[in-house]
Amino acid sequence: MMKALPLLLASATALLAGTAHADSWSQIKDAAKQQAAQKAEEELNLPQAAPAGARVYLIEPKDGAVVTGPVHVVFGLSGMGVAPAGVNQPNTGHHHLLIDAPTIDFAAPLPATDQIKHFGGGQTETVLSLPPGQHKLQLVLGDWKHQPNNPALMSEQITITVKSQ
Repeated sequence: MMKALPLLLASATALLAGTAHADSWSQIKDAAKQQAAQKAEEELNLPQAAPAGARVYLIEPKDGAVVTGPVHVVFGLSGMGVAPAGVNQPNTGHHHLLIDAPTIDFAAPLPATDQIKHFGGGQTETVLSLPPGQHKLQLVLGDWKHQPNNPALMSEQITITVKSQ
């Protein structure tokens, strides 16, 4: 029995070393896959996949609200995390606020305009100066390169009325 113990210990040590080596190899392969996917997304302008069940929504203001300016807007996101533009992490993105229903191309990065506000720093709220009248607001989540996910994650469009002060 005593002669078998060193052999058993040597076998266990070799097995554990092999497992650690396999784990390292697996991590290297996963990192290479992520780098290849990122390069393909960038060069082919491919959108990142959105996880099932993820959603983006407006917390404030509520649909139909009558407000005085400036308008405080709070963004919501579930099933994903928020990351700044340029940071390519799985299941993350950043907010874009559509004002008064601009036309957007879901196959391209969103442009920054007066009607498409970018929150590439990972912001989850903003204050808008909107002229008096009725306005439509909607959120679109964008990936690390400002492109809507596939499928696109969009909030319900809400309508608010900004009254004169």
